[in-house]
Amino acid sequence: MTAVLAPTEDQVFGQVWDLIVSYFDASVQQVIFKGFQNLTATPKGSYIVISPGVNVRQNQLERGYDPVLGTQILTRRTTYSYQVDCYGPQGPDWANTIAIAWPSLWSIDNGDEPPLITPLYADEPQQLNIVNGELTWEQRFMLRLFGQVNQTVALPQDFFIDAPLTELVVADNLPVV
Repeated sequence: MTAVLAPTEDQVFGQVWDLIVSYFDASVQQVIFKGFQNLTATPKGSYIVISPGVNVRQNQLERGYDPVLGTQILTRRTTYSYQVDCYGPQGPDWANTIAIAWPSLWSIDNGDEPPLITPLYADEPQQLNIVNGELTWEQRFMLRLFGQVNQTVALPQDFFIDAPLTELVVADNLPVV
């Protein structure tokens, strides 16, 4: 058996994606993209790009054991961050929608089951306009989303379960050396 990580980065990103998409109607859902994808052209007009950010450990490892499965389970709580860039004329409204909705109880109640990430807080959107390939200014509003992910790694562990007793020796009856 090899180490097994749960949840994976793809699973966590999938839940972040699902939550952000749930804030908008179908027309906006069509223009939401994952960042850092090769061979993906940026669309015209308004669109949203979600990119993984920097993760920060919240605690030291917690260790547990499962003798039935023969595993040692290491758990770490981590603050995951995601950068969301909202481009075009709709960028400011979309960025504010995400910043307000992300840390709400609605996001907790309407997220995927089981929850792999718990929304914590969001930065305020910042206007960071860019010059695109056509040398024209493009509106860009950036914010970061923070959520807690409890990840585990299961590692193989040997257990001593049964020992045959052939002779019982009472310690009080042992000779003094």
